[in-house]
Parts: sequence; C-alpha cells; structure tokens
Amino acid sequence: MIDVERPARADIAAKKQLLADGLFHLIGERIVSGELAPGARIRDSELAVELSVSRTPVREALQRLERIGLVTMYPSRYTEVSSVTPSQVATAHVFAGLQASIVARLACPRLKPSEVKTVSRLIHAVAADVSDAVSTSAARRALIEYLAARCGNALEQALIDEVSLALARALQTYEVPADKHPSVITACADLEDAFQRGDADAAEQACRRMYWII
Repeated sequence: MIDVERPARADIAAKKQLLADGLFHLIGERIVSGELAPGARIRDSELAVELSVSRTPVREALQRLERIGLVTMYPSRYTEVSSVTPSQVATAHVFAGLQASIVARLACPRLKPSEVKTVSRLIHAVAADVSDAVSTSAARRALIEYLAARCGNALEQALIDEVSLALARALQTYEVPADKHPSVITACADLEDAFQRGDADAAEQACRRMYWII
C-alpha cells in the first residue's frame, strides 16, 4: 500500500522549515540593522501576533539566533538582544576571512562567465572606499554570500547561511586599519584577477589578504 500521507507530511514539514528560516532571517536582520538594539526585549507572543504566525516557529527562530549569539533567551519571560564585545568582533573577523577564502576557492572553478562579471562588480564595491567601515563590510558580505551560494558545497552553504547574521552585526562597523588600506585594495585587484583566470589557489590567498589575516 502506498503511504499517501507521507508526501503530505513531508510537504508540511518543508513549509514549516521555510517559515522558520524566514523568521530567523527577518528577526536577525532587524537586529543587524539596529531596529532591535542591544538590550531590547523580544516576546515571542507579541512577535507572533505582529507577523501573523504561531509562536512555535518564532521560538524556533529565536533559538537559532541564540545559538549564534544574537539574543539571550530567558524561558517563560522574554528574549533579549545581546551586545557585541570587542573579543567577539575580533573572532568574527578571523572566522569571516577564513570562511570567505574557502568559498572563494570552491566557487572559483564553478563560476560561469556572467557570474565572474558579477563577482568583479562585487569586488569593486569592496575596494571602492575601504575607509568607510559600513559600506566595506556590507560589500564583503554581499560578495561572500554570492560566492557561497555558488560554491557547490551544501555544508559550506548551510554554515554561511547560519552565521552570516552574526558576522554582519559584529563586523558592520569594523574599520579596515589605515595602514591596511593599500594592501586590501591590492588584494581585491588580485582576487578579481584570480576569478577571471579561474585560479582557485590565488583566489583563496587573495581573499585572505582582503581580510588581512595572512
């Protein structure tokens, strides 16, 4: 006998997961943007009403946000947006640089010519004004998320998706030191050249230098 209920159950589970993912990113982006500032309290019941969903996917989203350090949950009370410490910023910077180099290496040989052109544009945005911490951080995030989506490795894609919000918040005002400006700009030029040549080794090394972690 064919189990006609199994596909239906799987479809329901997939929809629930999609909803939880959407809420995870929605709430997370509110935290990254500062709409929900450190110390702000989040109550799942109020958020569920606002978003016209049940409390369960809201709680699941908040639990994921707690795992990456964006919130602290106090059971049966409320959830509070966490603060970012200097130590967390430094850790996030190194982690971001290492993961960026991995996705650059993985994506490099897989990119189509049209995608290489998009990558070049995204790299130019990183180098456009390295003295502007906010724009540089946003540009690097856009570049790495684009590459992660095309790296061909499901585990790496899932990892980047899970931590991108935490990295974005920790690094959004992290300034490139003035003495690093020339080397970062040069690294961006080298990174673009590596992608155009399809040189994965060079792309990985240039990406590390873009984060000055070598």
